[in-house]
Amino acid sequence: MFKINEIFTPTKPMSRITGAVRVIDTVDLKKVILIGVDENNHSAPFSFDFQEWLDLLHSDSVMKTADPYLMLSSIPKSLPIGATVRYKQVLEITSKLSMTPNLLHTRKALTTEINAIAKAMRLNSRTIKRWVFEWLKAGRNPVAAVRKFLPKDENKVIIPQKQGKKRGVSRRIGASASLAPAHEVTGNISKAYDMYVMQRRMTWRDAYHEMLIALYGIPEEAMSEQKHGLFLDRVLVEKYRVPTWTQFRYRCRCLKNEVTNQGTELPQGKRGKAADDVFGPGFFEIDATHFQIQLVSRLTKAQLVGKPTVYLIVDIFSGAITGYCVSLENPSWAVAAQALFNCFNDKGFVFKRLGLPYESKDWPCRQLPIFLRADRAELVSNMGQAFPSSGIRVEIAPSMTPEAKGTIEGKNAEIKKSQRGRFDLPGRYEKIRRRRSPDGKKTAALDIFEFERILVEIIMDINREPIAARRIPPDALLCGAKVASRIGFYEWGLEHRAGYTLTMGPNFAYEHLLTRVNAPVTPQGIHVKGEIFSCDRLRELGILITSVDNNVKISAAYNPLFASEIYFHDQKNGLWPRAFNVDPEIARLKASFAETANYRAMQNLLTEQAGLNSHAKRRQRIPVVRKIIQVAIQEKKTVNIKTSGAKAQIRENRAQERANERSPGLNGAISSAPPFPASDKKNNLASDAKTGVVRPDNVPETIAESNTMSKTKSLWEKVNAVNKH
Repeated sequence: MFKINEIFTPTKPMSRITGAVRVIDTVDLKKVILIGVDENNHSAPFSFDFQEWLDLLHSDSVMKTADPYLMLSSIPKSLPIGATVRYKQVLEITSKLSMTPNLLHTRKALTTEINAIAKAMRLNSRTIKRWVFEWLKAGRNPVAAVRKFLPKDENKVIIPQKQGKKRGVSRRIGASASLAPAHEVTGNISKAYDMYVMQRRMTWRDAYHEMLIALYGIPEEAMSEQKHGLFLDRVLVEKYRVPTWTQFRYRCRCLKNEVTNQGTELPQGKRGKAADDVFGPGFFEIDATHFQIQLVSRLTKAQLVGKPTVYLIVDIFSGAITGYCVSLENPSWAVAAQALFNCFNDKGFVFKRLGLPYESKDWPCRQLPIFLRADRAELVSNMGQAFPSSGIRVEIAPSMTPEAKGTIEGKNAEIKKSQRGRFDLPGRYEKIRRRRSPDGKKTAALDIFEFERILVEIIMDINREPIAARRIPPDALLCGAKVASRIGFYEWGLEHRAGYTLTMGPNFAYEHLLTRVNAPVTPQGIHVKGEIFSCDRLRELGILITSVDNNVKISAAYNPLFASEIYFHDQKNGLWPRAFNVDPEIARLKASFAETANYRAMQNLLTEQAGLNSHAKRRQRIPVVRKIIQVAIQEKKTVNIKTSGAKAQIRENRAQERANERSPGLNGAISSAPPFPASDKKNNLASDAKTGVVRPDNVPETIAESNTMSKTKSLWEKVNAVNKH
């Protein structure tokens, strides 16, 4: 019905709700705590009757609306010094208020606490009240209090100079003035700063000189101690166009400031557990890891396939694993999307596929989070950066800081920990191998299906582990020991700490997990990444016929790891039907789009090579063919053909040629003996030693060469009889 931190707008005038409000908290199904989100009016939180609020929702008197603070980052960037001090103060104040959430239920208690904080911090109570209200209006995001100090346009791109002459005032001594503008020398200066200053710890002056020698190739004659030299000769200045010392020093200062700003740590507030500031199930973390185990092929145990990639999704509130994915692919958004799909769906299908004796109620994790923390790898990629449009707030952890997502890092270590007596897996090896330590290849015995079954057993075992005793709330003590387990605490939180989970629509996977593309359509089908896809539904909708005369594009979604099918949006019924690759070889190979691209490239290479080979052979044989034609033309010139009565002669000659072409069997290929034995050549005649039959020497001697019919044999016998007489 509604969730905490959601924003609602009245659809008709009301006395108490005059504009957009945010749900802050609920009090024992009696009251709902709201606060107005109008930026110009810093109003205090107020309570609303719970049943009356439900009536407003049922009657559509208030409607859920978009969060205006959705794009506000939870990590401030490059704050001024004064704003940083304010941000630390806001963190301290909001931490105290978060530890006692009951203060938000009544205005008097909140005012009393704010006055006490103001007195302790020696600040004006109105200032603190304004900060607290901004924090609540932004959905408990402390950055809202320093939002005006953030860059106005973070997406603004400063286009550097790419052409033109050197800017600035000319040097008094013209011979030593460099002619190279900034866009010519910036690349080499950055490279020199990285190699010589950062890596080799040179001074800026030495790095400048080393750059001139190594990167610009200044010869020895340009480093003269006399009047002739690089900075003394105008010709050398124009030839090498090196940067001046002033240009180099200015660029080094800019690079140093960038490194200094990146290395500055933001205030982190009070240290504690990751679950301390989490109010209920719905705050997830996702990460990938390589499981240190060697797997074998499904076809035979004699073939190794390497180590698998395992994606895990963990709920911070309970520590329960809510989703997973096992693959032999490298970590990518495509594999992360499969883990998210597993997280949002009923686990009963997983148990049925793996043949495990569990039910859906044993793993009741099929909710969408309102918050997802991830690495910079997948969700910042071109394919995953559109995922926040699904309504799930995504937070990217800083690089090289595993403590920023300690919950998921701990679960990765827990599932990979060798547990002898429970899960002693063959093929395991240490992450950091010592000398002569086993690499798991000799003992490997599990294929990926068997490993997935064991991994699910490990996940179920981890979910049954107990949570910290101090984390069990008072109202959960009557539920028994089940609530003390991670999965039991998660299930209890869905009912008693609700308001932080979402539901998945029917088209969520197509719209937010698969890769979306606006694909062109031709009469052959939908074109996606060089492949063509078609189905009967396209013909029923008439899209293929429409694309004959018009440029038609259609919204499509595909899995980058499976190139044999895609899904396209059917606007008529709102579904996503499937279209198949017109090349059946892609489905047989089960290739990804990257492998398909390599397959097409290899096809093109083979075709190009065959064309080159054909041309090379043609170049060799064309002179021979031309010679045959020339000889035939020369022989033709020595003979005169009578054209008179040629038609009758052609019929007679054609009959004789056809007779000569005929042979027993299939072109003489299956005959066992030649029609005539070998003969002696004498006076252009051939004689048969046994029969005495004489035939011309130019008649073929073997069955493969002879095309003689019985009619021709009788003609030769008559000729031989005349010769005997």
